[in-house]
Amino acid sequence: MNGAPPSSVVTFGEALLKLTLPPTQRLESLGALGAECAGSELNVAAALAALGRLTAWVSALPAGPLGTWVREHVHALHVTDLSLTRDGRLGTFYLENHHPPRPSRVVYDRTGSAFAQLTAADHDPAWLAGHAALHVSGISLALGEGPRALALALIQQAKSAGLLFSFDVNHRRLLLPEVDAPTAYRLALQQADLIFVAERDTAMLGGPDGLRALNPAALMVQTLGAAGSRLFLPTGQTLTQTALPAQGPGRVGRGDAFAAGFLHAHLSGESPVRSLAFASACAALKTTTPGDQLQATEADVWAVLDSTTFGEPLR
Repeated sequence: MNGAPPSSVVTFGEALLKLTLPPTQRLESLGALGAECAGSELNVAAALAALGRLTAWVSALPAGPLGTWVREHVHALHVTDLSLTRDGRLGTFYLENHHPPRPSRVVYDRTGSAFAQLTAADHDPAWLAGHAALHVSGISLALGEGPRALALALIQQAKSAGLLFSFDVNHRRLLLPEVDAPTAYRLALQQADLIFVAERDTAMLGGPDGLRALNPAALMVQTLGAAGSRLFLPTGQTLTQTALPAQGPGRVGRGDAFAAGFLHAHLSGESPVRSLAFASACAALKTTTPGDQLQATEADVWAVLDSTTFGEPLR
């Protein structure tokens, strides 16, 4: 990548207290819990910061020790904290991490969160001043009319100011019924310069053809799980990337690392092929470490892609 100063990215989304059960345990037999700070858009900001890019995060947090805990975590991630203080609580979710054939399970407890109190009236144009891109996910659009209105105000400002707008559909069926998703996401999809969508979510949005009809100009990245990823160019060309083999405890957050990796490479002027490969390597590296946030530098990522001794120790 070139040696120019990295252009900065703003993300918008909710931070959560993630309470993780020991592997294979269920909430019905609840015992010990591990606490982590989570949130898709914060994960993207953290990954971009790890890769060397300036990032900022817009959100809302409660006053008190839990809000302070999140702010200190954001600071440790080297992400600029633009969050507001609002009444309410810190949203929480419980994660059961199982092995096939038993599916892992998420149980949300986020009603009445500080983030849910946000409205379009909270919009501050200074949040985007001097930045190059805005990243939002469908999660923020699914958390109520207030956060959705604020997200759309940020998107409109970003487009008017010439910023790149990156949108990850990131559909959560426990937050928004599938039948409501096309309406909830339509305006964001129409204005996005870069769209990320999982294969499982593509059909509900009309498939690749339906998405292209909504937005003829966007780069559309479809993630395929273990099968890799696919990039649909506005020209009609399709590029594919196999997933890199990876093992470890960090399955959660791989999609956010992937999105951050592609966005970082794209903003750095890399070709679509190289950007897709870079994103795949970020997802693979995320798998190797625990927690929700990527722990890898740009050099680490290129080393994975350029190495002829994949997986061998450095001596």
